[in-house]
Amino acid sequence: MATAAAVDVDDQRDEPADDYLTADDESILYEDDYIQVSRDGLRIKRYWFPALNSTFIPWHTIEYVKTAREANVKWYEVKDWGPAFGNICWALKPRLITRKQAGNIGFNSLDEIRDSNIVVKVRGKWMRPGTYVEYPHEAMRMIRRMVASSHLHAE
Repeated sequence: MATAAAVDVDDQRDEPADDYLTADDESILYEDDYIQVSRDGLRIKRYWFPALNSTFIPWHTIEYVKTAREANVKWYEVKDWGPAFGNICWALKPRLITRKQAGNIGFNSLDEIRDSNIVVKVRGKWMRPGTYVEYPHEAMRMIRRMVASSHLHAE
């Protein structure tokens, strides 16, 4: 399987490099260091504490996936790892801290966090998984397509 192309943290591209989405397994539609979108479901990497295991969520169990902005996530609902105030349990590192200008390290703004993290609502579950996504526009395009497709087949 192909791995992610090296991307400078200051790179502001919204789209991944062409070779970024190339994978040996044709069922994988999008993958980065934090999530994998396949024809079968959504895998959130580094989710379970303390073993860093992934969690897999089949499409037919997903009610919706939204960016943290669309889900109206507040500052007190964001955490580096695990459950925060509210009902979101975050995979390791929802990208609270990143490299800023001139090599300094600083905190992302709430707007930056809300634009680059996603929240998943699983049917029948109160707790919603959340995670950072490297290329949120591309990931959400694939995720929305798969959620819509699974909802059409369920009806």
